[in-house]
Amino acid sequence: MITKLFTRTAPHEHADPAQRVQGIAELPPDSDVLPRLMASDPAPDVRIAAARRCGALAPLAAASVAEADPAVRAAIRAALGEQLAATTDAAHAQALLAAADAGDDLRAVVARQTRDPERRRAALDAIGDEAALVDLALVADHAEARMAAAERVRSAPGLRRLADAAKNRDHGVARLARQRLDAMEDRDAQAGKADAILAELEALPEKPGPILTPVVELTRRWQALDMSADAPRLARYDAARTVLQARFDREQDEQRTRARYEKRQRDWLAELDAPASAAALAALDAPAVAAAIADLRVELAALREAAAAQGDLAAVPKLDAAEQKIASWERQSEAQAGAEALVAEAEQLAAGTSIDNAKLPDRWQALDRTLRTPAMTRRFEAALIVVEQRRLAQVQAAAQESNATRLRVHGLLHAAEQALAAGALQAARAGADEIKALKAGAGLLPKPTQQRISRLVGQLVELERWESFGQQNARVQLCERAEALATQKHDAAALAVEVQKLRAEWKALDAQHAGVPKALWERFDGACEKAYAPAARHFAEQAAQRKEARRQREEFVAAAAAHAATLQAEPQDWRAIERWLRETGDKWRDGDLGSVEPGAWKKLDAKLKTALTPLRDALATARDGAKATREALIAEAQALEARAMERDTLGQVKAIQARWQEQAKALALAQRDERALWERFRAACDAVFNARTEKRKQEDGRKQEGRRALEDIVRQLEALAQAGDRDDAEIKRSLRDLQDQWRKQSTGADSAAPGLESRFRSAKAAVDGALAARTRSRESAVWQTLAAKERLCEELDVLVPTGGDATTVGERWAALPALPGPWEKQLAARRDAALQALADPAAAAAYTRRLEAGAATRSETLLALEMLLGQPSPPELQAQRLALQVKQLRDRFQSAAAATANAPGERLLAWCAAPGVADARDRQRADRLFTAIAQVR
Repeated sequence: MITKLFTRTAPHEHADPAQRVQGIAELPPDSDVLPRLMASDPAPDVRIAAARRCGALAPLAAASVAEADPAVRAAIRAALGEQLAATTDAAHAQALLAAADAGDDLRAVVARQTRDPERRRAALDAIGDEAALVDLALVADHAEARMAAAERVRSAPGLRRLADAAKNRDHGVARLARQRLDAMEDRDAQAGKADAILAELEALPEKPGPILTPVVELTRRWQALDMSADAPRLARYDAARTVLQARFDREQDEQRTRARYEKRQRDWLAELDAPASAAALAALDAPAVAAAIADLRVELAALREAAAAQGDLAAVPKLDAAEQKIASWERQSEAQAGAEALVAEAEQLAAGTSIDNAKLPDRWQALDRTLRTPAMTRRFEAALIVVEQRRLAQVQAAAQESNATRLRVHGLLHAAEQALAAGALQAARAGADEIKALKAGAGLLPKPTQQRISRLVGQLVELERWESFGQQNARVQLCERAEALATQKHDAAALAVEVQKLRAEWKALDAQHAGVPKALWERFDGACEKAYAPAARHFAEQAAQRKEARRQREEFVAAAAAHAATLQAEPQDWRAIERWLRETGDKWRDGDLGSVEPGAWKKLDAKLKTALTPLRDALATARDGAKATREALIAEAQALEARAMERDTLGQVKAIQARWQEQAKALALAQRDERALWERFRAACDAVFNARTEKRKQEDGRKQEGRRALEDIVRQLEALAQAGDRDDAEIKRSLRDLQDQWRKQSTGADSAAPGLESRFRSAKAAVDGALAARTRSRESAVWQTLAAKERLCEELDVLVPTGGDATTVGERWAALPALPGPWEKQLAARRDAALQALADPAAAAAYTRRLEAGAATRSETLLALEMLLGQPSPPELQAQRLALQVKQLRDRFQSAAAATANAPGERLLAWCAAPGVADARDRQRADRLFTAIAQVR
């Protein structure tokens, strides 16, 4: 502590950041203080100065990552780049450059500034951004660095930019970029040709017709290309060649298959047409012929399939002719076999006991005459004679038996007709059945007999049908109705009635006809029992439920009577009593106590009413007292209407309302009484409030009049901001008048509303803005006029070296408005000097030299104006702009007169008054400066 009192504080520890910056300049680059100041000093300028002074790599690297301020971080990274470029610790520098957070901007700085080739190569190899490599190849100081950066540029856009920009800077870099671009273009051209060849090769396998010549031509074109380094396209080429070779192999296989097919077809057709084939087929028996024809058809089907596969349309007629020939052989064989079978059948009939010739003569005559050989004819006729003789013998025996049976049929028919006429249906049925059994052996009966039999059977069937139909149908319908009743939804009573009705109908049918099948009766009885089962269950459940309901209601009445006695004891909670009575009644009527018979209900309900009557009477008496109390409250509220504006009236009304709410909470009246009393009480309270509201309305009316007057002032002020046809003096005078009126209207008991006050301030600001806009517009017009007259002077300056007519320039000058006095005088002097130079050749030469001498001054003036107005300068003038900035910093502390000369308006006027001709670039810069200065002023 004593040491600090007698020692001076170090400059880098001074409280003033500027003093600390100066103190940092005195510290050595390897000082331990610099990393601490760079990392922890609160002033950004101090941290920047410490970074620029620091000569240690590790602190700079750590600070470049930890620093959050962009300006400080940029200074740290710039210092780090310089140190990395100059350090002798190659391993440390190599590690920092290879770090992930190093950044391409830092590596680019090292690559530009270092003298170590290995470090330069390491920095270049670590740069990942191709745009940074292009910039480095263009602006690096060392040719080796530029060439190394250019070698890492690989994309076509980067190489194209590098070739265009380095054309006039570094011929080696430009040549390298151009060579790589040309190589890429050659590769792209060869790749395009290769893709076209591959596309054609890949399309050839699907192309119809011969493709050998296109394959040869495409192979020749492919071999002319150098595609040895393009593995994917070589793989595509080999795959396409493989597919083409597969097509060639397939076509050769198809040709061999077609040749074999044509030879097979010719040989088979020739063998089929040979006469020996037909003779050999005729010599075979029927099974052998069928087998041979089946083999021929199999071969024919195989040849048809082969012809369809080969597309041989010419073979179809030949195969059709062969098929017709095979069919004719097959028909001949079938006819011969049919004839043999017919003769064999005749001989079989002759050997047996049958008398039916099976239409053998007709079938024999239907055969083709060529098939009926003499031998077969003799065999057939011999067999037919034997069959005919047997048939004649059997016909004679059958005729005798048929006569006896016919007599029996006539007797039975007569007896059956008499039984039917007497109504004996069973006897008639027995006779009809016996006639039916004998009818087949009676032969052909006379037509009258057949009619009598038909009439007997028809009448008998009709009578039997009618007899059984009625009984059967009626009982079946009863069964169906009973079965349907079991599936329908009915209440129990209706279901019981329906089942009883069905059983009564069945008994009625039993009385008419007792012969009922047992199965039908069992079906009906089971259906009735099934249909009645839900009703039986329902009736049983109802009986049990009513019994339980009677028990529950009796218990409920007893519990209610006991609880009513407890509720009558003091103190009595009338609201709880009223709620309990209401809930008890709801539970008695609508609860889950269950329903009972009407007689039991009447008795139980009377018993409950008797138990609750004392409690109900006490509640009615309490309600009468509550009604009288509320009537008194209504009278009090009505009496307050006459004293509505008194100070304590509102409190009294609220107190009465609170008492009303207390009474309402303590005991609720009947709904009609409660509603009527509440309406009267609310009307009395509303009368008090309405009287107070009417008074407030009168006061509010006076306030509204003052507010409307203020709104009118605001509207006038808003209209004044939009008045474009009034001059500035008149607008200012009106503004002062309206402000005076506002102060008078707003200085009262009631101040202006916040929204209206805000509108007044906004309208006043709008008027001030309109006046300022008018001033800016006039100033902008002055700058536009200055720019137009400067262009006219420049046109005259252009005409001085070459000569020309300046008449139109004078006319356009006269058409423009006049500038302020000093400005007009300076521009007129430049114009007159140019006009004099156009009139006098000697003056023209001097004026031309003056133009050339003032070009540099005009260019420097434009740069200074761009700096003052914050406008960008062309990239090629950045060095001049930097030099001018240094010069201005050096002259910053000059006299006030020099500071005044630096005003943008004066500088621009001086530029316009100085003779000179601006090129297209400087003209665009001057136009931007005119626009910027008009906006600033």
